[in-house]
Amino acid sequence: FLLFWEEIMHRSVATELEVRWGECDPAGIVYHPAYIDWFSVARMHFLSENGIQYMSTFNQAGIHLVVTDVACQYKKALRAQDKIKVIAHLVACTRTRLHFQYEVFDDEGAVCAVGRTVHAFVANDNAKAVNLDKFAPELWAKIRVLPVDRDR
Repeated sequence: FLLFWEEIMHRSVATELEVRWGECDPAGIVYHPAYIDWFSVARMHFLSENGIQYMSTFNQAGIHLVVTDVACQYKKALRAQDKIKVIAHLVACTRTRLHFQYEVFDDEGAVCAVGRTVHAFVANDNAKAVNLDKFAPELWAKIRVLPVDRDR
């Protein structure tokens, strides 16, 4: 069963978006925080494509996934109405943290940005970091089988 499950899980998930005017500065170039928002959308899409509905699953378990580190390298400017693809990869998974990496491509396949986020599992009631295996073992059972792209 585990081999079958791993075959249908996705090591990387692509999210297609169109740059909105509100994500741009007055010159029409994407403002840097928009990339971090796109990472969030791609991360939630990654989890969803791998069977975890973020809001219901984490909230039901009493957990927030808190960003502890974020970075982005900007390679090529994007503008309003550009079609983009954000690829999300889970690169590390522990009982206390998730690490994701991202690439943003334009519609011609050029790399426009690369980034990463690190997340801690935090209890909703007291905002303290937790060991997910001990705090919410049912959620940990779902998280620990996510496909980790160790080649990144």
